[in-house]
Amino acid sequence: MATLSLPEKTSKDLLLVYKYTKAEGIAKLQTADNLALEVSGEKYEGPVTIAKYLASKTQPELLGDGKDNQAEVEEWATWGVSAFKSGASKDITAALQKLNGHLSYRTFVVSNQLTIADLIIFGHVHGVSKNVKVTNAPNVLRWFDLIQNIVVAKNNLVAEFPLVAINLDDVPEPVIAAADKKKGDKEAKKGDKKEGGDKKEEGKKDKKDKKAKKEKKEKKEPAPAAPEQPTISRLDIRVGYIRSCKKHEGADSLYVEEIDLGDDEGVYRTVVSGLVKWYPLEEMQNRWVICIANLKPASMRGVKSEAMVFCATAPDGSKVELLSPVDTSKVKPGDRIYFEGLEGEPEKQLPPKKKYFEAVQPDFKTDENRIAHYQDKPFLIRTASGEPVKCQVATVVGGGIK
Repeated sequence: MATLSLPEKTSKDLLLVYKYTKAEGIAKLQTADNLALEVSGEKYEGPVTIAKYLASKTQPELLGDGKDNQAEVEEWATWGVSAFKSGASKDITAALQKLNGHLSYRTFVVSNQLTIADLIIFGHVHGVSKNVKVTNAPNVLRWFDLIQNIVVAKNNLVAEFPLVAINLDDVPEPVIAAADKKKGDKEAKKGDKKEGGDKKEEGKKDKKDKKAKKEKKEKKEPAPAAPEQPTISRLDIRVGYIRSCKKHEGADSLYVEEIDLGDDEGVYRTVVSGLVKWYPLEEMQNRWVICIANLKPASMRGVKSEAMVFCATAPDGSKVELLSPVDTSKVKPGDRIYFEGLEGEPEKQLPPKKKYFEAVQPDFKTDENRIAHYQDKPFLIRTASGEPVKCQVATVVGGGIK
């Protein structure tokens, strides 16, 4: 078995990778002065190199999809190690500003999935979390809260990485409006003072009116709280049909598809997918898929992607397969997927800060019959005939779906 030597206080990033990937099965952990991984007499050095090795043996999907994607993951992971290394206040501020700008339209650091770049950068940001405030780094705060929930809390790593209390309702969007309102109130008060005593009687009358209205309002019975909508029902998951597909001009690992999602006659959505490694181009033409249609559009190498196709990844990372309807003769583009007992109206567009997709996605999986499930409920397509149709993949059993 390999041996991972970690300095006790300076390798939080790699400790997180080790714990999250459950690498105890391939490398035993020991405390040492210098960071190193020894495998059969061969020594690996550097946090990114070691993280890549651990992920490749446990969860290869953490390395990214395709050469371009993997290169970007490595680039950001390396940046995370160096950006926070000095510990100087000005360097930390500069690093947080860069990360905040990068995350302004991204859920994760690279692509649309968790990678070692997220784990390594989180390991460093956690150590300086007191510097991350909603006023100076709101996007980092949103991302930080996501990672601490899906990585730390979900995998019982709170002892090593204590959770940080974050209120995501304190977003800075309303700050400008609030400032303008206060400014307007102050100016109005100044105007009132200038107008003199002839306004006093009107002021008294206004106060009486306000008091009466307040008393009347207090007498009203409070409205009953609306029942909480199941989070999964907020996702707009639909049947799609790929009308055409081509290679992305700026990225070897990406396809650009035109997908009919039932929006309007002849209206197709542009979708970018990292599936070049898994499907030849001819197999991406004229095929049925399952998509999430209400994610915020994201630019991928210069092309705006307006939806995301669902795929299942084999537990060992050896296969990635597209979801499709079990019986395509009974469905049409735009048919919605639902989960029995968890129904509701989907959001027009999922608000990124609410993390609805990230909250439910870890519970997407295929069963022993290759049928897609959310927890214990199958993906069901609501068809025109009323007969539900399930969703499946070709061969992947027990695979995570994203």
